[in-house]
Amino acid sequence: MKFKDKVVLITGAGRGMGKAIALAYAREGAKVVVSARTPEYGEQTVAEIKAMEGQAGLVGGDIADRAAIASMVEGAIACFGQLDIVVHCAADTSHGLIVDMADETFDHLVRSNIQSLFWLAKDAAPYLSKAIDKGRMIFISSGEANRKYTPTLVPYGSSKAFMNAFARGLAVEFGALDILVNVVEPGLIGTDHMLRTLGDDLPHRLADHFPVPRLGESEDIASAVLFLTSNEASYITGTSLLVDGGATMVALPNIQDILKDQHQGSTD
Repeated sequence: MKFKDKVVLITGAGRGMGKAIALAYAREGAKVVVSARTPEYGEQTVAEIKAMEGQAGLVGGDIADRAAIASMVEGAIACFGQLDIVVHCAADTSHGLIVDMADETFDHLVRSNIQSLFWLAKDAAPYLSKAIDKGRMIFISSGEANRKYTPTLVPYGSSKAFMNAFARGLAVEFGALDILVNVVEPGLIGTDHMLRTLGDDLPHRLADHFPVPRLGESEDIASAVLFLTSNEASYITGTSLLVDGGATMVALPNIQDILKDQHQGSTD
């Protein structure tokens, strides 16, 4: 029960990595504040935590909305009276070529993936500065922040690169407030959303080329987050932990070639 008596707010906790992180904290005794844009997903996470006799509350809202961010933090305090850890997992995953992307699409990505960092850090800092054993803030970035170029992901990858830089600067500023700030960069994680976007076959074909030849699991990311917010990591701040099975160290095959081979195989 490493996190007994601690309160953690997790954005994007309705599904995927955010949900896995929420459940992992609950198993370790934390009081979990679930933030989810879609209420029914958030309610399901809360129900699963309570089913394991954990404590959880639900706050809603879209991270692209300034008022919603304030409501999330205020809701966490209303639920449990304190805030020790914030994990910002929610993000906009808009993709497309720059020349084809609507201004409104890009604007929403900026609000979700960039402005939300400022809003959440600003609102949570007064409470995290009073946390048990130092306040902790974790941003879930992406291995895309380290890649030279992935087709259709320039805006997304760039926003995550901003996140990494923002977290490093924030770690220095927040050090005086007794708050540690770190980043976890997932690689290719087999979430429902990712598999719906890329299909069931392509991600596994890509993962075959990794030094650890498998897709990542949401629990891999949860383990990294819990480590960085544990007492064992009390001397770590301003760092980024890449959890990608070594994917960024190898040259991946052209996605279009894989899709072409896949299509030819289906017609043979």
